[in-house]
Amino acid sequence: MTRKSVIIACIVLAVLFVSVVSVSAIPVPNAPSGVRNTLRGMNIVLGNWWFDYNPARSPPTNQWVGSDYQERQLDYRKRLLAQYNFTMVERNIASWNEMASVAATSMMAGRPAASVFRLQPDWALALYRQNLLYPVSTRRSVNWNATTPVEWNQMVTQAFTFGGRTFAFADDYGWSRHAAVVFFNKRLFREAGLDPDLPYNEQRAGTWTWERFLEISKRLTRDINNDGVIDIYAMPADLSTEILDALVSSNGAMYVGRDARGRLFNATNTPNFIEAVNFYMRLRDEGIMKPKPPGDGTPWNWHIPEFNDGRVAMRIDQDYLATGDLRNMRDDWGMVLPPKGPRAPNNNYVVFNDENVMVIPARGFTDAQVDAIVWAVQSWVTPVDANWRLQEYPNFRDRRAVDETFAMIRDRRLWQWKYHLHVPGLQRGHIAWQIWGHDGEPAQLIEAVSQTWNALIADANSN
Repeated sequence: MTRKSVIIACIVLAVLFVSVVSVSAIPVPNAPSGVRNTLRGMNIVLGNWWFDYNPARSPPTNQWVGSDYQERQLDYRKRLLAQYNFTMVERNIASWNEMASVAATSMMAGRPAASVFRLQPDWALALYRQNLLYPVSTRRSVNWNATTPVEWNQMVTQAFTFGGRTFAFADDYGWSRHAAVVFFNKRLFREAGLDPDLPYNEQRAGTWTWERFLEISKRLTRDINNDGVIDIYAMPADLSTEILDALVSSNGAMYVGRDARGRLFNATNTPNFIEAVNFYMRLRDEGIMKPKPPGDGTPWNWHIPEFNDGRVAMRIDQDYLATGDLRNMRDDWGMVLPPKGPRAPNNNYVVFNDENVMVIPARGFTDAQVDAIVWAVQSWVTPVDANWRLQEYPNFRDRRAVDETFAMIRDRRLWQWKYHLHVPGLQRGHIAWQIWGHDGEPAQLIEAVSQTWNALIADANSN
C-alpha cells in the first residue's frame, strides 16, 4: 500500500469514528423555561459516603473492561452542564458512620451539606419523621411515574409516600444493589462432580428450590482427604441475617408488612415465616454450613475470605458485592437468586431488596430551585444507552449472571421491599443470631421477640 493510500485510509477511519460517536451520543434534554432560568449559575451537589465525581476534571474512574459507557456518560454530562450553565458533582461528604448525622444536623441548621443526599432508606425515614425532607412529588418538572427518560423506581416511590406525598426517589435500580442472592464457586462445583453452571440451569428450569439447594449443598460438603474432617463446606454459617433474609423472602414471608392504610405490622407469626426459620434450622443440623471459628478474636466478617479464597462453595449475600470484594476473586463465580420456598408467591423467585434513596432537604431551597434540582438529577441519571446489559456484563464473570439473574432482579413483578427498615431499632438478628443455639420450635424464637417488635412497630406507626 502506498503512503498516499495509508493517509486516505486513516482519514476514512477517522470520519467513520466521528460518525459513530455522533450517532451514539444522546442529545441534551430540553429544560422547561423556568428550570432553564433557575439552573443558570447553580451548583448542585449530590452527597454520598463513597466517592467524588466531577465532570469538569474527573475522568471515568472505574472503567469497565470492554465498555465505553463511562466515556459516553462523561461526554453527555459535560454537554448538559455547558448548555444550561450550571455545575453538578457527586461528593463524598461523610463516611458511612457519619452520613446520617451529617445529613440531619446540616438540614436542621438550614445549611444542608448537599443539594441532594443519597441515603440508606432507614436514615431517610428518620429524617422524614423529623419533617426535614422536601415532598418532591409536589414538583412538576419531573414525572415520577414516568419510564422515560428515566424509569423511576416505583418500589421506592411507594415506600416513601405518606399522606399522598412522596419524600424520596431513586432511578430504576440505579445506585444501590442490595438484592439477596447466592454467589457460587464454579471450581468447587466442578470438583464435587457437579456442572459448574448447575445453579443457573436449575434457576432457568424453575427447579431451584429449597430441597434442591439442600441436596446440592450435601454434595458440595466434602472430606477431601478422608480424615474424618470436612475440608469444603457448601456455605459459611454467616451472615446469619442475610441467610435468614433469603429464606424468609423466598417463601413469600416478611419481617414487617405494610397494609393498605400504610400502617406497619409484625409479619413473623405466619406459616410462611415459621417454615423459613424451620428450614434454616434444618440447614444448620445437616452440617453443610461451616461453623464460625471459636474465640472472641474471630472478626465478624470471617465468612468473606471463606468464600473468596475458595473454602466454601456458596455465599448468600447482597448482589452489590459483585462490584466489590468479588471483583478480584481468583476462582470463577456465578450468581443466582435464592432458591424458592414451598410457599413462594406464584411459585416464582423473589427479589428481596431495598435501595439507597435520594432526598432533598425541606429547608435551604426555594420551590423553583427544587424544580431545577430534580430536573437536573433526572437529566444526570438518564442512561446514555438503552441496553442496560452492556453496562453490567463487565461486572460479572459470565453473561448468565446478567442475562438471567440480573434480568430478574430488575423485574418489578418479583420485588419485595424490606419494610422492617421502616422500624427504628428492629434487629432481625434477634431471630437470626439465636437460631444457632435454639433447640425448640421456630415459633418460640418468634414469640421471644414479638413483644419488643410489636412495641417498636407501634412506635414507628405513631410517628
